[in-house]
Amino acid sequence: MKFLDFFAGIGGFRLGMEMAGHECVGHCEIDKFAQASYTAMHNPKESEWFTDDITTVDPSELPEADCYCGGFPCQSFSVAGKRGGFEDTRGTLFFEIMRLAKVRKPKYLSLENVKGLLSHDGGRTFGTILSTLGECGYDVEWQVLNSKDFGVPQNRERVFIIGHFRGASSPKVFPIIQKESVSIASPTITTRYPFAWREGIYIIEDGEKWRDLTPKECFRLQGFPDEYFERAKAVNSDSQLYKQAGNSVTVNVIYEIAKRL
Repeated sequence: MKFLDFFAGIGGFRLGMEMAGHECVGHCEIDKFAQASYTAMHNPKESEWFTDDITTVDPSELPEADCYCGGFPCQSFSVAGKRGGFEDTRGTLFFEIMRLAKVRKPKYLSLENVKGLLSHDGGRTFGTILSTLGECGYDVEWQVLNSKDFGVPQNRERVFIIGHFRGASSPKVFPIIQKESVSIASPTITTRYPFAWREGIYIIEDGEKWRDLTPKECFRLQGFPDEYFERAKAVNSDSQLYKQAGNSVTVNVIYEIAKRL
């Protein structure tokens, strides 16, 4: 199955989808540092479609794809942010991917966001998302999944949304039930630590002392192989690598979803 990787970051969606046998035909990422890591990590073909700004995309220019993937920016829905929702410009980017999907009608939409999206504004924000998907022709299912249930020691809950275009129905993806959880390396980090503002990244105990995770450990907690981290490290600073790991989806979770598409 061919897919487009929107709000691509460092390609957590891409790697998980490719591991399940799907083919990436294009991606979109506005952050120049994340794009540098993405290119180094995944080595996209020169012929692959790319843009850095989804708001400027004409639907007619998109390549044919069966699935649109995207962890649309979550800061406006996160408990760590101001929770501005759709009043925040970043929150409205959900409507950009729907603008494209309404015209091109891919069979699937595979979306991700923070768990707080479900409760934001008393549930009205999520209700708007569901109604928008429905108006664009998609039947919707969703589930909150925790990274610790998929082979990485990170307590990271995210809501995953799958849209099925009506008339191109397929078996449901959810629920995904994991019977065993990985032991957590540590509690969630707090504001005492330099990258505590980014949800889902941890510290680990070193003897009787606490130490910050290294950038490589952060990438590991998101399911990226070390070789992918080394490629990103060659083109970015540690501060950018921390940010990129925190913004990424967990590859292991995407892989489990992708196998069921």
